[in-house]
Amino acid sequence: MSGNTLRPETRGDVARLQRENESLRRRLEDAEATLRALSAGEVDAVLVAERDRVLTLEAPDVRYRLAVEQMPHPAVTLRDDGTIIYANHRFAEQLGMVQSELTGQALVAFVRPASRAAFEQLLREAGTDPVGCAQADIALEAQGARPLTVCLSASLLHGGALGSCVVVTDVTLHRQYEELRRTQDALRASEEQLREADRRKDEFVATLAHELRNPLLPMRNAVELLGAMAAPAPEIAQARGVLARQVRIMARLLDDLLDVARIARHTLDLRLERVALPTVLEAALETSRPLINARRHALMLALPAEPIYVRADPDRLSQVFANLLTNAAKYTEPDGRIELTVRRDGRQVSVSIKDTGIGISAEMLPRIFEIFTQASQAIDRSQGGLGIGLSLVKGLVDLHGGHVEVKSDGLGQGSEFIVHLPLDDASNASA
Repeated sequence: MSGNTLRPETRGDVARLQRENESLRRRLEDAEATLRALSAGEVDAVLVAERDRVLTLEAPDVRYRLAVEQMPHPAVTLRDDGTIIYANHRFAEQLGMVQSELTGQALVAFVRPASRAAFEQLLREAGTDPVGCAQADIALEAQGARPLTVCLSASLLHGGALGSCVVVTDVTLHRQYEELRRTQDALRASEEQLREADRRKDEFVATLAHELRNPLLPMRNAVELLGAMAAPAPEIAQARGVLARQVRIMARLLDDLLDVARIARHTLDLRLERVALPTVLEAALETSRPLINARRHALMLALPAEPIYVRADPDRLSQVFANLLTNAAKYTEPDGRIELTVRRDGRQVSVSIKDTGIGISAEMLPRIFEIFTQASQAIDRSQGGLGIGLSLVKGLVDLHGGHVEVKSDGLGQGSEFIVHLPLDDASNASA
């Protein structure tokens, strides 16, 4: 036997030590791998088995953790005792916390006391139904925020082998949406009611105007009969004059009512033709001049030298300017000033009627063209009216493809109405 030859019993000890060292090395490697996996968040739990070997539950849990993380809703996985195995980032954000802070904590710690009984009942129901899903509205505590009212849906994972999963739905936003939807439905119903009421109003106005026109004909006949009497007494002549004026006023008001009703019901037809704008204005001045003269207003006209043509219904367009001139005369104190100015602007023409009258308040300006709108200051100074004249003006101008605007610096500062109309194509071609 040589000097360096080991005895059999010595060789056995060396082999045993080598096996122990190899076992320890494998255990250290397993432990290091497990710690790395836990640190990286790649696993949720470990299992000690096979003579204290450390194994990770990597195969089932990692895939499931990724699925929970990618859920579109906040979600957590729980052990049987209700402690959190994993919380996805949405749930952590909902509570205002970091994900790692939630692991290992009892979910009930984030439930408000008033909801804890319902939460515990939820977990019991989920535990008794391995394939079903239990739901309950629960109030959660969120750091630095108001309490959250949420709907928790709890279900077992793999029949409870992997604990349970709780999905969170914020019912506060859902309830706000439902309330908004109900409000919108109520608004739509109210809008339909308003439309129906507006339609009935238009029908009433049209019917009223027709019914009131019926007695006008015998009244006119009576006025004409009184006028045919030879040398009537002064009292009769005076009464006839009063009747004649009032019949004319009533006829004009009823005509305006009918026109407004026709415009609202889209039954007013225009007889459009190429017409010279000065001709239309002359007709309007002929209608309004008696009142202008009676109130001693100064009337200033500024018309362009070149001819201006528009495509319009001459009678209806004359009605527009007659109404505006009459309003200017009515709502201006005697010895006032009215300016009628016509300007050509490219493919349009503007007709301005400006007065030194009572003006319009800033509150009234946005509503001045609404039907039955009349400034309270104007009612006392006017010669009557239902507040339909400007509504009729706007409706007729719109039907002619134009628009009307109003300007006023306030009460006592006068007002200006500007009608914008498109020029006739032939005028455009010669421009």
